[in-house]
Amino acid sequence: MIFFSFLCLLLTLINSVLSQIPNPNQYRFTVVTNGVPQERLAVDNQIGKMSRIWYSNIGNEEFGGNQEIYIRNDDRTYLFDFMSRPAQCIANRGGPYAEMNYWPNLVYSFGGATKIYDDLIFDSDCDGTCLVWQIEFNATHDRYRDVNRLYVKKSEQKPIKTVFKSFDINTGKLISTTITRFLNWIVGSVPDYEFDYPIDLEKCYKP
Repeated sequence: MIFFSFLCLLLTLINSVLSQIPNPNQYRFTVVTNGVPQERLAVDNQIGKMSRIWYSNIGNEEFGGNQEIYIRNDDRTYLFDFMSRPAQCIANRGGPYAEMNYWPNLVYSFGGATKIYDDLIFDSDCDGTCLVWQIEFNATHDRYRDVNRLYVKKSEQKPIKTVFKSFDINTGKLISTTITRFLNWIVGSVPDYEFDYPIDLEKCYKP
């Protein structure tokens, strides 16, 4: 009887965890909004390293974007600026910056890592069943009602996308839709190459 009770409790805990927003401490993925790559994140909190690459949206390969790499043991966040000519490097003290915590910030915005999903739907992007979290708020000064939904593939516990919709607060008419996809989501130990410095650190300015 005790064993049966323990087994039921264990299954309940497992189901609860699988119903929550994934919030690993080792992961990497690419953010793509409305088909345009925005940024690439690689985070390994166990070893204290983070990388964030954000891409220019002007379509000029000479000004392709920037990269930040945070190294806990150095207590520095290195900025590699490829929007400048020539490319520059600044070794700032401290970090990581808020933008490097993109995923934990998103999880928090949807109610935190322990919040159970709001809906269960069938979606082709999830190859079947999606767990869905939803937040709504009124932007009264813009006369909009905004609805943001986070989709997680149930079978793999893999974040797939967010769908942000704005509606006219009076008529309910859809005004705009923004779809942000999380591509190449991988959890587990992050390879060293994700944290390779694109510029020799000896050339970095150290304030």
